[in-house]
Amino acid sequence: MLMKLRNLSLKRLVACLALVAGFALQTSAADNTNVLSALLIDGQNNHKWQETTPLIKQTLEASGRFKVDVVTSPKKGGDMSTFAPKFSDYDVVVSNYNGQPWSESTQQAFEDYVNGGGGFCSVHAADNSFPKWSAYNRMIGLGGWGGRNESDGPYVRWKEDLQKFTRDNSPGSGGTHGRRVPFVVVVRDTKHPITKGLPGSFMQTADELYGKLRGPAENMEVLATGFSAKESGGTGEHEPLLMCIQYGKGRVFHTTLGHDVNAMKGLAFQVTLQRGTEWAATGDVTLPAVDAETLTADQPAVRDPAASSESAAGNNVSWDTIPDIDGQGWVSLFSGNDTKGWTQKNGTATYRVENGAVVGKTSEGSPNSFLCTEQTFGDFELTFEANVDTGLNSGVQIRSLSTKDFKNGRVHGPQVEIEAAPGESGYVYSEGTGRGWITKEQPIKDA
Repeated sequence: MLMKLRNLSLKRLVACLALVAGFALQTSAADNTNVLSALLIDGQNNHKWQETTPLIKQTLEASGRFKVDVVTSPKKGGDMSTFAPKFSDYDVVVSNYNGQPWSESTQQAFEDYVNGGGGFCSVHAADNSFPKWSAYNRMIGLGGWGGRNESDGPYVRWKEDLQKFTRDNSPGSGGTHGRRVPFVVVVRDTKHPITKGLPGSFMQTADELYGKLRGPAENMEVLATGFSAKESGGTGEHEPLLMCIQYGKGRVFHTTLGHDVNAMKGLAFQVTLQRGTEWAATGDVTLPAVDAETLTADQPAVRDPAASSESAAGNNVSWDTIPDIDGQGWVSLFSGNDTKGWTQKNGTATYRVENGAVVGKTSEGSPNSFLCTEQTFGDFELTFEANVDTGLNSGVQIRSLSTKDFKNGRVHGPQVEIEAAPGESGYVYSEGTGRGWITKEQPIKDA
């Protein structure tokens, strides 16, 4: 059956029919026992993290193995003492961060997390971070820029004539790259869980190939290298691309791939990020092998992370037709008789059941009010009907939360906008977080 909402009266503030973590007619209950929790850190970077963070998140979630939360640091020059993620809540931490040092307490918490068995994944410019933080440099094995030199550790390169890795302690700065060009990723360890089941070599689309990285390189294994050609401004050396490091009881996966949006569309980046992050979280890789027809060696294979994320979530549906809610798997969230299974949060708006529909009525002067499901959901499709009074500003929350430690239970998260035209109906707003609109700016349409 369809969820209905109608006859909402308007005063000044809005009443929202809302959900906590999934308001849905559920098509499939996700097996969350197999889903790993990942924390993705951004907020400062000399690269365009606002563009790349969504692609990292989509890439990981497209594998079906991860639920990714994003935490954003204060802007450069901000109060870093306020940045204190709870690392211990997650199976793995993924860094898309290159900026100011974290506070001493946050650094210590992160050291304790990884040393105690937490997983960590360093993506591209994250290895430029924290040149003076000794523990961090031992975690990533090799780093670049930030004044790094021979005092920080050796260069590590594969020598083709010797068929082995060498460590070069000669003087010199750490960190360089040539022009962004496609290059071949050569697997040097075919038996490690991350690279087992992958072709021996495959191409990455145009990307920065880091060279002259140097650092402690303790308990580190280089899984794959790329040749930094002098013709493109490189070093003429086979430079490390994928590394794994043991730090205490924790596992670290370090990838230098992924400079920008185009680089992150490379299947080489996506596949190795997924597998490396799973290994960092669990010590094993359950994701399927990838053959040479998929990870190609003659030209770079590319894939849109957003499209692959939708496909992995089972969202290959026709948007031109109304879902058949009489089909298998659909679950009604509303009995049509009462609001059992729902809880009102925040505000003083009222909700009642009338003629088989939930009717919400605003209360003048009240903060936003929410009627929330008491269930949580995995993957879902949602269908409902809504009828709003002229001028009403309402919405439906999806993947949203209400927790005691966030603004004393303030409902927050993505809201699908519902309002009288003209307006942004169907756009997604970040309710209660201060982020504003999530969807890109669009011309206002008569919705």
